[in-house]
Amino acid sequence: MMHLIKFLALILLGLLSTTIFNFSNAVIAAPKVSQDNRLTFVAAKEGPKFETNIYTIQTNGSARRQLTKNLNVYPTIVWLNNGKRLAFFNDAYDVYTMNADGSKLTKIFSGAGCKADSIEIQWLLNGQKLAIKESCDGSTLEDTGSVSLYLSDTTGTQGTKLIQRWEVGGIPPKTEISSSLYLSPNGQQVVFFKDKSIWQMNTDGSNLTELTNAPGNDYSSQVIWSLDGTQIAISSGKGNNQPIYLLNVKNKTLTSLSDEHQKTAYSGIISWSPDGTKVAYYHEQGEEYSGKKLDIFVLDVKQKNVRKLTSKPGEYSELQWSPDSKLIAFTSGDYSQKKLYTISIDRLKLTQLASQLPPSEINSFNWSLDGKKIAFIKTEKTKKKPDGQSVLYVSNRDGSKLTKLSKSDDSYIFGQIWQP
Repeated sequence: MMHLIKFLALILLGLLSTTIFNFSNAVIAAPKVSQDNRLTFVAAKEGPKFETNIYTIQTNGSARRQLTKNLNVYPTIVWLNNGKRLAFFNDAYDVYTMNADGSKLTKIFSGAGCKADSIEIQWLLNGQKLAIKESCDGSTLEDTGSVSLYLSDTTGTQGTKLIQRWEVGGIPPKTEISSSLYLSPNGQQVVFFKDKSIWQMNTDGSNLTELTNAPGNDYSSQVIWSLDGTQIAISSGKGNNQPIYLLNVKNKTLTSLSDEHQKTAYSGIISWSPDGTKVAYYHEQGEEYSGKKLDIFVLDVKQKNVRKLTSKPGEYSELQWSPDSKLIAFTSGDYSQKKLYTISIDRLKLTQLASQLPPSEINSFNWSLDGKKIAFIKTEKTKKKPDGQSVLYVSNRDGSKLTKLSKSDDSYIFGQIWQP
């Protein structure tokens, strides 16, 4: 039970990502399927021992396969773009890579086991290396913590090299770095804040460059790269609604996009459109910091014009753009009574997905790579688990063809991701 509590606590913190075991002999080779027909997810099964492992399944519910065993996988999986390899880490913060069929399981990094350990992983564009970011708190308030960057050739722990470690926090506070590390989509660059400036560095440690002054004196709420790696959206400020800034990485220029109050983001939550032309965000319409009177806005980063998508203030969460940048998926309702919707940017057409299911907690959702489907996880009361059980579904983007993918003995499901 203590292990379950520890693991679920890690899940909540991550969602606001031993002995080497080769499971290839127990796995049947996967049949070739068309693009966006296979999902990968982490599931915990019923039984005396709490254990989480990686599974794959086709979106028609067939060909479910278990890829790992005895690893207690954390629900952060990253796929190589060609879908042939994936990387993940477990609750001991050990990082592994393996082939899509579960073969050639290789531990490439051993977690430090430090206080408040956290890991982020990102494949480099060429697919031959993996960038690893590790953060640790100090053992006491007076002790310094650290933020570390590693680069691995994925051949094993000997092929993983420490690029740089920065000390953070403590009393008196260290000033080597004043933020987390923000990895670019291609894994080849990283940005961070130091001495009230924004810095950029290659993930191999080369080409350290000061880009520009940081916006204001407040710690940034979100720092998000555009998909093409040319721009960075930053939310930073005090209060309910925080200003949004745009950093042009090449030109080293920082521009405020929030020249009007409605162009500020609730809690600094922002989301890039895949085509890099727009930023979506929530804006608090009420006076209180409640999150119950939000509307969804879209800001054109070049023209600086803004459009309000929703017509009735409500409690929204989990903004996600479709790959074609034409729709936004989101949830609406309080924590245990959420519904899943999409809305078109041009026509403002609102579509509820899975309308035949009763409202409940929706833990996560994501678009297929071709934008034709959405996978999502709901918490539902079942005879086996009257207090709530994770259920994985997939639906077409228009709400049709709702399919249940999880099994009755899947107690918890996390981290669903589409296999390229």
